[in-house]
Amino acid sequence: MDPKDEIKQKLDIFDLVSEYVVLKPSGSTGFKGLCPFHSEKSPSFHVSQDRQNWHCFGCNEGGDCFSFVMKIEGMTFPEALMHLGKKTGVEIRRLPTTQSNVRSRMLQVNDLAQKFYRKVLLESTKAGSARSYVESRNIPVELGERFGIGFAPDEWDTLSSFLQKRGFSESECVQAGLSMKRKQGSGVIDRFRNRLMIPLRDHHGNTVGFTGRCMPGDAHGPKYMNSPETPVYSKSRLLYGLDLAKRAVRDAECIVIVEGNLDVVASHLAGVEQIVASSGTAFTKDQLELLKRYTQTIVFAFDSDAAGFTAAKKGISLARTMGFDIRAAILPEGVKDPDELVQKDPTQWKELVNHSQPIMEFLISQVTRGKDLRNIDDKRIVEKELLPALSEMISVVEREHWLQVVADLLQTPVDQLRPSIPVVLPQTETMEPEKEDKADKEDQPVSKEAKALTLLFGQILTSEEVFDTFHKRLEKVSRNNESWEALYKIAAETYAEASQPTQKSFFLRIRDMLDGHPLQASLEELLDTSSFMADETFQDLPPQKVLEHIDHLFSSLEEHALGKRREILARDLRQAEAVGDTETVSRLLTQLNE
Repeated sequence: MDPKDEIKQKLDIFDLVSEYVVLKPSGSTGFKGLCPFHSEKSPSFHVSQDRQNWHCFGCNEGGDCFSFVMKIEGMTFPEALMHLGKKTGVEIRRLPTTQSNVRSRMLQVNDLAQKFYRKVLLESTKAGSARSYVESRNIPVELGERFGIGFAPDEWDTLSSFLQKRGFSESECVQAGLSMKRKQGSGVIDRFRNRLMIPLRDHHGNTVGFTGRCMPGDAHGPKYMNSPETPVYSKSRLLYGLDLAKRAVRDAECIVIVEGNLDVVASHLAGVEQIVASSGTAFTKDQLELLKRYTQTIVFAFDSDAAGFTAAKKGISLARTMGFDIRAAILPEGVKDPDELVQKDPTQWKELVNHSQPIMEFLISQVTRGKDLRNIDDKRIVEKELLPALSEMISVVEREHWLQVVADLLQTPVDQLRPSIPVVLPQTETMEPEKEDKADKEDQPVSKEAKALTLLFGQILTSEEVFDTFHKRLEKVSRNNESWEALYKIAAETYAEASQPTQKSFFLRIRDMLDGHPLQASLEELLDTSSFMADETFQDLPPQKVLEHIDHLFSSLEEHALGKRREILARDLRQAEAVGDTETVSRLLTQLNE
């Protein structure tokens, strides 16, 4: 069996899409949710388990499991094939592009390095101090295994030699950020030495790099050292722990943001698994777009002095303009990070996360701390900090609520304060040119005839039995329309082959027949769009009403076709009369009367 077909056979598109989108039942076998490809408040994104496809009526995107992964992960088809092959256990023998081969080799060498570091930590006599350090942080073996924590021995080239013996070249080890060229002479040395090694994984669980923490008492180099940028690792796009947080985020309907990787590890120990680390960097748009696939609510953890708040402000502002609900979990006095709190009282950390406060409430408490709001200078300081925060809120209800709170604090009428809120321009850089073009197309009105054809095809191509009943009328109304006529002919060919035994549905067999067709892309879009529109229209109707609706659609199309034919005959008749062609006039009059 072709790997593509084998993957489709093993993979349920509902399970795949559910990793990115919260889906709720819609009809007997369908689901819908908010589209991950454009901003919307009402769900227009649909998934069908029966047909194993998806479609969004908001941005008019759709397809199968491969097109979904390609779009949401920014992958090429070969990359999506490899990704889903790994997910389903289907072996993909080769990658057809140089770029994909490089990426594959980088992932392989990082995975091998992670296993090496882990084995050293667990078994090497030279890792005794590292094991003691891990135990002092109360990280049990099972948790260390879940995060892949290891140890880089205090030796020059142990890892580099090991990787080269396993078939990786010096240049590949350097490209992956695991080795460095010697300053003198030839050869390479290990980048990480005498460090606790924390694997950095992408949201699929692939090891793409490492953070190395120096051992207590080791004064050489920085406390934390990260892998350099590589073909598979980009610091601005990665969120530590997201691969292990995804399912917990779905249940909790929020994600917690901390600064350090070991804060994430400790939080898992306390049972708070919906957590990721920004690794000490400001939040980027790429990271927030990634988070938006899983939740709309972000909880930032701050100490009571809000030392990390200033550094996080830019990311918080960006997140709010992207529509996130931002909240804050405030650590107790004297506790510097979640790791320290978990070591003292894991239950308290869990309670703080579960009872987070709106970020605006936290900001107001920070800005007004130590201020005398009877003093005009202090009022100006508060105004300068709080009004820009109001401007970032997309929700009118939220903005008006906090505007009233700020107005009361400053003892200023709301109507006088509102004009002072800065105007923030929308995030236009998120709009891609092709999306703008597509939006322009969506604004064009859809004719009644086009909608009727769409509904008829979507309903009639559900099964051989329905197609058998209506195929003659469907053939007639699809004439003179290249795309619909082509789709009808393919459906008819599929129906004619029904005698051959197969487990695939009529719809999926039609889709298979589209492979390699000159109009494949447009016909697949027609097929998907029509099927989901039919779902929306017919799913709640009893069988008799469905038949009545179908008959009405056919009648309207047949009447429209008759009207168009009448217009053509009338035009030809006028032309024949103008040139005095009596024979043609007589023939056309007969046809027109008929």
